[in-house]
Amino acid sequence: MDIEELIYLIKSGESELLEFKETIGRNVHHEIAAFANSDGGKILIGISDSGKIIGTQAKEAIEKITSSIQSIIPPPKIKTQKISIDGKDILVVDVDKSSTLCSIGGVVYFRAGTGVRPLSLQEIIMLSSEMGAIHWDEIPMLTKKEARPEYIDWFFKRIEETRGKTIAKGNRDRYLRSAGAQNDDKLTNAGILFFTDATEHISSARIRKVGMNEGGPIWSEEYEGPVWKVIEEAYKGLIRELKRLDIVSGTRRVKVEEYPPRAIREALINAVAHRNYTISADVKILVYPDRLEIKNPGSLMPGVEISDPEHIPRNPSLSNLLFDSGYIERYGFGIKMIEEEVSSHPFCSVEFKASPSSFTVIFRKDITSLLDEMDNQILKLVQVPTKSGEIAVRLNVSKNTILKRIDKLENLGLIEKKGSGPRIMYMATR
Repeated sequence: MDIEELIYLIKSGESELLEFKETIGRNVHHEIAAFANSDGGKILIGISDSGKIIGTQAKEAIEKITSSIQSIIPPPKIKTQKISIDGKDILVVDVDKSSTLCSIGGVVYFRAGTGVRPLSLQEIIMLSSEMGAIHWDEIPMLTKKEARPEYIDWFFKRIEETRGKTIAKGNRDRYLRSAGAQNDDKLTNAGILFFTDATEHISSARIRKVGMNEGGPIWSEEYEGPVWKVIEEAYKGLIRELKRLDIVSGTRRVKVEEYPPRAIREALINAVAHRNYTISADVKILVYPDRLEIKNPGSLMPGVEISDPEHIPRNPSLSNLLFDSGYIERYGFGIKMIEEEVSSHPFCSVEFKASPSSFTVIFRKDITSLLDEMDNQILKLVQVPTKSGEIAVRLNVSKNTILKRIDKLENLGLIEKKGSGPRIMYMATR
């Protein structure tokens, strides 16, 4: 860092990533640990809270910092740099984001705005799961008597059907322990998700489908039960609602779903398998007129890139159970398979968005290639509510022809019907 960059930082003021200190205080190790547990950041020593340059004894400050971070477990990575402005020394302490949670005396501190606060146990579990430091799905929680026998029977039947393995009844407990569904006489969280009506114990273990327009939600539907059943019911519900659109392929006219079903199924499975269950939010399917979004709580695991996804599961035991029952086909292949399915679809594209707290798969309809000149003329006319007979007169074609075109444009989500009976009018949705 040079003097110009330092002056710019001072003028920008304190933030989640920047702290000013006149001198080294007794709790500087709390602030360093909090930066390490958040997104990293810088501490400028020798600067007042208002941004005035005070200066510091840099050598003495470095010694105090070196001594204080010995109490942080594990010790965070820091760099120090002395910069002089008008004869006054400023010490820049650069703290890297840690790959594991750093604690002091068993307490984990976190950067909140321009302050520092200790985390609750629930927050520690959530962050540890997000960082891959613990596997939440392996934690034993309920007695195995809570498992539904019919769900266990279904699972071992699926193993036989999809993997060609027959597990004798006397070996079932041992198999479930090796798969991570049981730990001694208890069900793990993965076992709860797979072999109980999960939302009775894990309230956010559901999929919520929400109908959307650009103004917000207009309807919703929930799917609950063991995760494999939730996947199946949510998928079947979506497939029933998918429009089948006419397109010309070569010399034939064929019907194609507006989104590729296999890609949607894979996105649902990935959302359930890789979400962060310590975050109290459900998996959401957001159904817009022109797109479909599948969003799960929890971002990509550290070290995983969308462009080159590696198999680093957040929930390894749950992933094992989904693999054994045939839902996960190949580890680490989900994103690539979605991309391949979409690439062969005539008018769908896909986008992957990772934020610090969620991961979203967005399927978009690009239907411009399905529209001809008459379709575009109709869309111009229905920017205000218009009757089909009026459209037919304006375009000098039969009302029957217009009604067929309107039906097509309704299926594409471009036109909606207003009113009923002889007063029916049509209007563009966008």
